Amino acid sequence: MSPLIFFLAILVGGIFAIGALYFMYFALIHFQPGKGKIRTDLKKMKNEIAPFIEELIPWNKEELELLSSNQVKQKISRGVITTAEGVFNSIYHEPLIAYSYKKYISSKKDEIIYARTSNHEFVYRTKKGSTELFIDNQKVGVINNQGLLHGGRRKRLLARINKNENELELPIIIGDKERGTLLKPESGSVNPRAFQFVGEMKKNEEAVFLSLAVLELVRESVK
Repeated sequence: MSPLIFFLAILVGGIFAIGALYFMYFALIHFQPGKGKIRTDLKKMKNEIAPFIEELIPWNKEELELLSSNQVKQKISRGVITTAEGVFNSIYHEPLIAYSYKKYISSKKDEIIYARTSNHEFVYRTKKGSTELFIDNQKVGVINNQGLLHGGRRKRLLARINKNENELELPIIIGDKERGTLLKPESGSVNPRAFQFVGEMKKNEEAVFLSLAVLELVRESVK
């Protein structure tokens, strides 16, 4: 073997070794990431959709009834990890909710979602089948796979999104009262409303109601 061929073989082998080490490192930090990695990723996600957030129109009680399941500026990247971002509009094409999504490497669902309206911030951290919900930097509780939100010291049932009903209509119950129904978009719909009806709610109830709806809307759009 000539010295040149030997050198090229060593060089190629070194490149493959470096590539393998990088892949192992990449997989390691994205497989069931720790709190430090989550904080870093969350900060990056906020920065990436900052331009979308600046365009959101002021939120008021009427916007809930006008929210559409349609979105703009949607971008999905699928690979070893999955990332997505987008903006949900009103039925009048006004930007209402911006979000960013990241799914990590795991045998189970392991993801983080960041979403914003003009006046509320929602963070969802899912691991081992449960989703921690934070609204405006305060932990509200944990959402399980059945859509039940438990919170407080006694972990009482605060709200739920009823997934046992017609799969196209998902009632959202706050406390013991149904406050509205989330509609899954049907194919061919031009600008579908997100909700069939919305009942009267206090401000804190509205935030919880919207948090359950946003989680479902984002997950459905990333499928």
